[in-house]
Amino acid sequence: MGRIYPSCFDMRRRKTDKGKCGGSAACRRAALLLLLPLFTVMLLLASCSAGTAAGETGSVDSQGIYLPAEEDLTAYFFDVGQADATLLVSRGEAMLIDAGNRDDAQFITGYLAELGIERLKYMVFTHPHEDHIGSGEAVLSQVTVDMVYMLDGYDEGIEGSLRQAVEQAGINVEAPKPGDTAQLGECGIEFLGPVSDSDDENDMSICLRIDHGQNSMLFTGDAGSGPEREMIESGATLEADLLQAGHHGSSTSNSYYFLREVNPRYVVISCGEDNMYGHPHEETLSRFNDLGAEVFRTDLQGTVIAVDDGEEITFNCEGAKADRPYSEDHQEASYIGNVNSKKYHSPDCGGLPEEKNRVYFTDRAAAEKAGYEPCGLCHPDGSS
Repeated sequence: MGRIYPSCFDMRRRKTDKGKCGGSAACRRAALLLLLPLFTVMLLLASCSAGTAAGETGSVDSQGIYLPAEEDLTAYFFDVGQADATLLVSRGEAMLIDAGNRDDAQFITGYLAELGIERLKYMVFTHPHEDHIGSGEAVLSQVTVDMVYMLDGYDEGIEGSLRQAVEQAGINVEAPKPGDTAQLGECGIEFLGPVSDSDDENDMSICLRIDHGQNSMLFTGDAGSGPEREMIESGATLEADLLQAGHHGSSTSNSYYFLREVNPRYVVISCGEDNMYGHPHEETLSRFNDLGAEVFRTDLQGTVIAVDDGEEITFNCEGAKADRPYSEDHQEASYIGNVNSKKYHSPDCGGLPEEKNRVYFTDRAAAEKAGYEPCGLCHPDGSS
């Protein structure tokens, strides 16, 4: 079980009503300034009162900001609404995976400044969509960046402008291939995808795994079920303790077979409150629940912070617990439901739905409890 920080660090981005204070970058900047000291105090109280409390090996810098121990890997899943931006820090080295929307620039750069980060060893732009690269130029203008990982295709518009900014800054650029590796502090990085080319920019997302001690974290951008299956077939090591849900929790990603390979104990979903896409989809949440994974959501909990000491992963808030226990050796599902027809099938049924419309159950009782009825073609309940 991962330890839990005091749940006091809540900076939710109100993307659905930008005209109000909660949706402005200035207000979120103010919230950061006010809440970081509060977060520090709570962490210090926790570390003094309990020997097993998270943060016990960390420190406080001259600005009163809590800093994890150097040997820790800290992941900040920024609350940037319906977008992605994740900061990883280990041994004083930092990496930013994606950079949110354009109007997240002040929040992201302000957060980096409050943490005292003036240099990024790596920036990874998973794919050229505005919700993943929007504040990239702003970050480049505020901090020193040693290396940018990005694929080809940043040709026009905001992505073309970003490519030009990277080139003008004289930053080294690499287009990583599956199997390429890098080092961040005490962490090993392995790039896993994309395995093959695609006309879909989401499916061309850079995918990577971060290894630290006994733990791993997996990031797949907006890659869908096709690239997920290709990564499985490539023989890559996909098992990870923490998964950032693909495509903001969409059912077109986070496929059943991929999740069985990854088998995450924790899942973090980066998405906006009441977003127009309905992310995270109910089918996806059902798949995570079936794993027994604990789920954290930026739309509900604000910026999610995970600290990995190489053995345990600690969070700044408590996630949603599954209604079934997590297992290192997960039980395979015996029945497949169709989210549209609300019928459940045997795995060999000729009427199985497409992957995006599937939900999986380990037994008939679970399927029927969820409101599904047996298929009349394969009779999974044994009837004739």
